[in-house]
This record gives sequence, structure tokens and C-alpha cells, in this order.
Amino acid sequence: MLTEKSNVFVTGATGLIGGELVRTLVTEPIGKVWALVRVRQDASPEHRLAHRLRRSSGPPPGADVRMRAVAGDVSVPRLGLSDADYDEVRREADIIIHSAAETSFIRAADCQRTNIAGAQNLIEFTRSCQRHPLLVCLSTAYVSGVIANACISEEDSCRPDSAHHNEYTRSKAVAEELVRTSGLPVLLTRPSIVLSAGVPDAAFAKAILGFVPALNELDAVPVNPAARADTVPVQFVVDSIIRLLQRPRLRYDCYHISAGNANADNYGQLARVLDTYYERSTPLRLIAPSQWTREVHRQYIHLPEQRRIFAALRNYLPFLNMNVLYDNSRLRDELGADFPPLPPLTAYLGELLHLMAAHHHGPRRAVRAARG
Repeated sequence: MLTEKSNVFVTGATGLIGGELVRTLVTEPIGKVWALVRVRQDASPEHRLAHRLRRSSGPPPGADVRMRAVAGDVSVPRLGLSDADYDEVRREADIIIHSAAETSFIRAADCQRTNIAGAQNLIEFTRSCQRHPLLVCLSTAYVSGVIANACISEEDSCRPDSAHHNEYTRSKAVAEELVRTSGLPVLLTRPSIVLSAGVPDAAFAKAILGFVPALNELDAVPVNPAARADTVPVQFVVDSIIRLLQRPRLRYDCYHISAGNANADNYGQLARVLDTYYERSTPLRLIAPSQWTREVHRQYIHLPEQRRIFAALRNYLPFLNMNVLYDNSRLRDELGADFPPLPPLTAYLGELLHLMAAHHHGPRRAVRAARG
């Protein structure tokens, strides 16, 4: 349980979720927070952590008193910690939050090294800790693998041996199984698609939505307009994790942190937001993949730039057309009145689109430039 005396070790502290976790944790009445940061030749861990927090408008007041960056890497034994840091964290940590991950859809070897070997290293490190800390692992709801047209629960979803669209989701499923069978006290959290709403940084917005402006070069895409997108803002994820940790006792060891049935938009609704935001003269047409024939493809994808954009979209299309929601009733029941605010994507999509456009063209020209 997270209390005013808890010391928390966070991996992946320069990522979107890890950085927001560190920022929020240091505003809570807790002990100390160690933020694990990979070493780079061009910047110290302290500078890298400070830079990450500036991307979220800076650290909260008084953060330096509770927060310390430590150099390391989850993909190597002992997490790459110095002897002094290794001994301190191992001696004093009450909670370990494992947020570090390789999220690339194409770098399979990096996914195996960071996600699978990283989980094994975290397990060994946690076993060596003196206070028997709770190991909190940020997985992904997409450990379910290739599945379509369903709303699935936590018990139905982790399938490392099933077919997966890419090595990222498979490696996260393998990592989950390693953690769950470790015999350690664990809490598995499975966010769905996490967007950077509220974080004033265009790079974080582009990490998921970078392909969206390119859709203005297309008149149609093979996406089912009735399919629904399970997306959540990053602060919802962070608040959910912290509020779970503040509960005296949890009923389960795994929770979806997702939009679920109540808050998921379909792609037809999202396409209308894009039409309005970009002031498209011709609305973007969404065509179910089963109806996307060769003739339809040639009709809509015939210019060189359209072919380039469509090729880049191929990694996204399987996810866009899954039409899978992740049941969050377990989280709602657990948190009750403490369930964090959960706006639908249509409520903040425009904010993220404007942030990306303003980054490239300046705030005055953002919308005009985005619509070409």
C-alpha cells in the first residue's frame, strides 16, 4: 500500500507514462522516489529526467526533495545500477513500478531485450530487495494478441502463445507471464492506447497520432467506421495506478486501465472530428476492409504520395480494425468513487492535433497549414 512512508522505484522515467508517474508521485505524501534513467553520453541521468519533466511543464514544487535520478538499464543484470544505488534501492524500496518498455512495432530484437529480458532482470532485482516490495508492471491491454470484435476481461486476455500482430505485444505477454509466475507480490496494470492529452509536447502526441495529418492526402482508407477505439489519456492511467496503490487491499492482481464500453468512440465519430478540424472539402471515407477490393484500392490509392502514405499505414491498420474493447468494470468496482475522470477521445483529439500542427507551422498557421 502506498503511504507517506513508501519509497518507490520507477523504471522508464523518461517515457510518457513513467514521466507522468514520477511527476504525480512526488506530489503525494510519500517517502522518496528513485527514477531509473538510461545513461547517454550526451546527457547525465539528472539532465535527462529534468528534460523529461520540462516536457510536462516542469517538476512540481519541492520535487527535488523527494526525487532522485539513478543511472541504469533494465535490459542488463542488476539493472545497470552502480553499487551504491543498487544497495540503496534494494535496501529501502517498498514499491517498484516497472514502466520501461520498447514499444516499437518493427524492432523485434529490442522488444525481446527490453520487454522480456527486462522483466527477468526486474524479477531478480525484486527478489533481492529486503522489504519484499510490490512489483507493479505496466503491461498493455493488447497482450490479447490477434482478436477481433470483442470486449474482453482481464482473465481472457493474456495469450503469449497466440498469434500477435507484432513482437511488441507478444513480448509484453511473455513478460506478463514471467512476472505473474514469479511468486512475488505483483500488480499488473494493462493500459489500452495511451494518448498524451494534457502534456504540452508534440513529440508525445506524434508517437501515436503522427500518421493522422497524412490522411489529408487520402480520400478513403480501409477502416471499419463502426469499429471502436479503446483510448485513454495518460493522466487517467497515472491516477488509476496511484489510486490502486493507495487501496488497503486489492481484490485482484490485474486491472485493465481502459475506456471499455462506456467511453470508447468509433472511427466514424473520429473521422468527423478530423473532417471538421482540417476543414476537408471531401469527408474522409472509411471503408470496411472486407469491402476494400483491388479495384477500390486503385481508385483511391494511385498517386505516388498516396502509395507512400498507405505503405506507412500498414502497421496501424490491424490495430485500427480490431474493434476490441477492454472491460474496465473491475477497475471501476475497485476504485468506486475514486475512479478518475475519463473523457472520450473526441473531447481531446483536437487538442492533440493542434499541438502537432503548431509544432511544425507555428500557432497562427497551424490549422490552415494542416489542411493544406
